[in-house]
Amino acid sequence: METFRMRLRFLSNPRVSGIILPTNLFSRLQLRHRQKIKVMLGKKEVVATVLQDKRNPEANVIKVTTLLQSELGIPHGGLIQLKQENSALRIGPAIGIVTTGIRKDSRQPIGPRTSFFYKLLQAQEGKGVFYYIFSPHDVDWSTNTVNAWFLRKGKTGGYFWKKMVTAMPDVVYDRIPSRSAEKHEAVREFKYKLASYPNMPMFNQGFFNKWGVHQLLYPNPEVNEHIPETYTSPSLTTVLNLLRKYPIVYLKPKNGSLGYGIVKVVRQSGGGYTASYHTGSGNVKRQFSKLSSLYQHVFRSRRVGSYLAQQGIPLKTFHGRPFDFRVHLHKNQQNEWVVSCTAAKVAGSGSVTTHVRTGGTVIPGDELLHHLYGKQKELMSERVSEASIRLATAIEQAKGIDLGELGLDMGIDIHGHVWMFEANSKPGRSIFKHARLRQADQESRKLLVDYSCYLANF
Repeated sequence: METFRMRLRFLSNPRVSGIILPTNLFSRLQLRHRQKIKVMLGKKEVVATVLQDKRNPEANVIKVTTLLQSELGIPHGGLIQLKQENSALRIGPAIGIVTTGIRKDSRQPIGPRTSFFYKLLQAQEGKGVFYYIFSPHDVDWSTNTVNAWFLRKGKTGGYFWKKMVTAMPDVVYDRIPSRSAEKHEAVREFKYKLASYPNMPMFNQGFFNKWGVHQLLYPNPEVNEHIPETYTSPSLTTVLNLLRKYPIVYLKPKNGSLGYGIVKVVRQSGGGYTASYHTGSGNVKRQFSKLSSLYQHVFRSRRVGSYLAQQGIPLKTFHGRPFDFRVHLHKNQQNEWVVSCTAAKVAGSGSVTTHVRTGGTVIPGDELLHHLYGKQKELMSERVSEASIRLATAIEQAKGIDLGELGLDMGIDIHGHVWMFEANSKPGRSIFKHARLRQADQESRKLLVDYSCYLANF
């Protein structure tokens, strides 16, 4: 059914639960004056009287009485979307972002992560949605309501945070911040209860496990050319066999992030091995004559069972330093994967990883590709994007869950072949701090709203 973009206003009437529509909309929706109709916002529904606004027959405005506003938990007026579905009128969509660490502080309601969510919610501008943040503790299951934080625009143009009770959303975006927060009783109970709701999509649930992603993709002939050879709980023999095939092997924590715990093992041409890794005090590089000594050193304070051994890729370099790409992908309103941003992360001096935290730098992907490949830039850019979209599609299909965004760590080797090292279901947004990636940042945040509208069937 067609979706209409309308301006919503409230009409002071505490006695009648009513919705007033302009004449042109009345005829298009085939409604009768004073007809009783179900009106829905998120998971709230109320039977209301629909009235014809004969004073403004062509106006792009719908009015809702203050009683209906209160009954449905409509948080504010302004631009919204309206559609007729199964003989009911739906207004919205209501998009909820679930997270933890929410406070009662109206200046910083999500503590140090407030600016992150502030930017996310700014993407609602001009979209006609109700967009808010809540925690599992904020839900009242008995009334289908949630006590949520909204980002509102003041009369002077600035934004402010406001907490309001509203309807349970049409769609939930999972931004639970960590694996430890995932284990909280309130979070687990929330997800369990939400799963029993009819038509309640939740996207980007949970965190990926490196080995789990490898197991999904490596057997898939559509994408396995992009997946490095990898083994879980690597024994000394496993590492030795990999080093016989490849001069570099990486030891990576299965559930690591931000490059923590990664060890680069290199077989030296003159004999012996080096282990490079990052500690709190800087980058470390150690020489070993025997692999067994290196292995014992690495797993002296690390559990073998929590690690992977992975084929090292001879990456293309930029000014003598290896680099990889963070490819940020989104689903759009047509449910298709699109690349919103490709940023190159160049390793810091002596660093094992390309993370900014360990001295890496971020460069727009196009600029780096132009520097390295000149006229072949478009071809290489297309190669990275096309592989990323195929990988994102394969991950979503194999996982069997709704995914609206992914951050893929991709690399190009010295032969021009594209590889994927990691997939993130909760990609950080530090790459967007680069001045020349601001537009990509805005595009990325808008796509989150677009995909939410798709899932909400608007």
